[in-house]
Parts: sequence; structure tokens; C-alpha cells
Amino acid sequence: EKTTPNVPSTKEPVANTSSLTETEKAKVQKNVEDANKGNFPDGTKVKVGDDGTATITYPDTTTDTIEGSKLVRPATDAEKTTPNVPSTKEPVANTSSLTETEKAKVQKNVEDANKGNFPDGTKVKVGDDGTATITYPDTTTDTIEGSKLVRPATDAEKTTPNVPSTKEPVADPSNLTEPEKDKVKKNVEEANKDKFPAGTE
Repeated sequence: EKTTPNVPSTKEPVANTSSLTETEKAKVQKNVEDANKGNFPDGTKVKVGDDGTATITYPDTTTDTIEGSKLVRPATDAEKTTPNVPSTKEPVANTSSLTETEKAKVQKNVEDANKGNFPDGTKVKVGDDGTATITYPDTTTDTIEGSKLVRPATDAEKTTPNVPSTKEPVADPSNLTEPEKDKVKKNVEEANKDKFPAGTE
């Protein structure tokens, strides 16, 4: 009784269609075996060649082949590339509405984390919520969620204190008296009255 091999419904993406790695061959073999569960007689062997062609040897030693072109395809840039997530998150004022400056920082963080990883000509675009969309030269894309790239900034990170325009004259700068400390504190508060978050001491 003749067995007709089923061709797997999807082709395996591989780096080089004329020279598969052992891992890629194993995946193609599994795809052929899975597509033929209950079809191949027990003891059937599947061997995959360098170009992805599968040779099927039945228990009676007869063989069938499925051409590599039916089993493999060139992998896209997105399939070949796994984006690295930067090790630290960018502090931003509002995680759902980044400023252009914040977006530029996130973009640089992603690019820096992927030097030598992304193919030449890869573009990184950052959305309002900090999500990075990576577009490869072949137009395939990857994304990194904003939650992995940004975090809410602390009050200290959001606020750069203004230095009072005039210095307080004091007797000994390395040993301020209480009234002098109060005056300096008042000057700093005055210089920052619209800047500090409520409740700043």
C-alpha cells in the first residue's frame, strides 16, 4: 500500500536555504513527522538534507522525498533578530504621553542596546507610551513594549532646582547659624516657588 507524504502547512524559516543548520534540520524533520502522524507506517525515518529536502524511508526501504522549497523559506530580518531590551528604563514625566525629548532618549537607549545586533538600516520609532517599533531593512518589524522601556520619573528626577540669584552673606559658610540657615532656605524656596511639587521641604 502506497503512502503519500503530507507536506506541512507552513514552511520553516531558515537563515540560509541552501545550508541548513542542524537545529533547522531537526525542526523541518519534526514538521514533516507532525504533518504525517497516523499517515506514515511505524518505523518510518525522515532525514533532512542541507537544502531542506526531506527523504522519507519506509520500513520496506522504499523512499519518498519532499523538496526543500516546499519545506523551508528564507527567514525575515524579524525572525532572525531578537531585540535586546535596554538594561535600565528611561524615567519620564508621563508614561502614557512622552515628550519628543523623552522619545529620543528611549530611541537612543534601544539603538545603543542593539549595536551589532540590528542589521544596517534598521529604524527605531518610539510611540507616545514609550513602545519602540523596530523596522528592519526588509520591512518586517519587532516591538518592545513601553512598560519595558520607561518608568515614571521621581520628583527629584523631574525637578531641577533653581539656584537663588543672590547669595546670602553669612559669617562662616562652613558653620551656618540657625537664622542664616532659615534665610538660605527661604531664598531657595523663593527661587523655586513654581517649580517644587507641593509638600517639598
